[in-house]
Amino acid sequence: MNMDIFFIGLDQIGASIGMALANSELEVRRTGYDPDDKLTRNAHQLGAVDQVVPHPMKASEIADVVVIATPSIDVRDYLEMLGEKLKAGAMVLDTSPFKAQHATWASELLPEERHYIGAMPIVGPEALFTEAPDPRTPRADLFQGGLLAMVVPPKTSEEAVTLALNLASAIGTTPFFLDPLENDAVIATVEGLPYLMASAFMQMATRAHNWREIQRIGGMPFVHATSIDPSQPSKTQANTLHLNRDVVINKLDEFTEELRRLRDLIAREDHKALYEYLDEADKARDSWLAIRQSGDWASQDLLPTERIERPGFLSGALGLRSRRPKKRP
Repeated sequence: MNMDIFFIGLDQIGASIGMALANSELEVRRTGYDPDDKLTRNAHQLGAVDQVVPHPMKASEIADVVVIATPSIDVRDYLEMLGEKLKAGAMVLDTSPFKAQHATWASELLPEERHYIGAMPIVGPEALFTEAPDPRTPRADLFQGGLLAMVVPPKTSEEAVTLALNLASAIGTTPFFLDPLENDAVIATVEGLPYLMASAFMQMATRAHNWREIQRIGGMPFVHATSIDPSQPSKTQANTLHLNRDVVINKLDEFTEELRRLRDLIAREDHKALYEYLDEADKARDSWLAIRQSGDWASQDLLPTERIERPGFLSGALGLRSRRPKKRP
């Protein structure tokens, strides 16, 4: 018996999941919707979905699973739109990075016997460490060998959890479970902070009195330090960061304190302490990269110091552009 899966959002995450399911042993019928007609056509041509619809309402009424692959700012709109339209036993899989607020919305907007699970697929080692002409392009093996971070509300049925675990296996990922607040704290570290750090560094450089010379001399370190993910437009990032501002501010405070600690090391003119600080960070990153590439999370030989906590556990998460539902004609 075919399982009906309806994708809302056909950018890299949604389309890649659809393509992976096409190569799996699951019998699924995939329907897709995206307000961006170009993304819709592309996903259909790539075989990510079997059919597309001009509006999400009808397809959601027959879906066994609805995969919401949109930015955080759009999730409430879709949950509110779907609400009572979902059939009894249907499950919503939310692939957006932040989860705590989304889980609250789902508890308010989804009726009984409709289940919400936060399920964020993490890019697999091969895809993460392989340069592509366009890193935003969907691919069937995007999550192969990766992880699936799952946030499961307390009242979720066993059947819904089992279905989510089966889907995790079908797209080549290994699931693990997180509390929604823990998930959001990690996401703020591995997604929010890098974006804000690159933006702040670029702003500092452009406002410097010697910006003209900086432009001439800036090389690869400057390029990498100011790199901002092109798949996440500034408006989408600003909306997501604002929506999750409490946890983001907390992580900014922690990072500011770390910068103060580093400044004090340099100001003390203690060469040995500064070297140990930098060397410790370098080794911690090498350790994380090695285990991230191997995917051997069982060994967990990753924590060279007590201050490094779960580095990069969700670092492969991908952001998407804002895609609110079209108004019905």
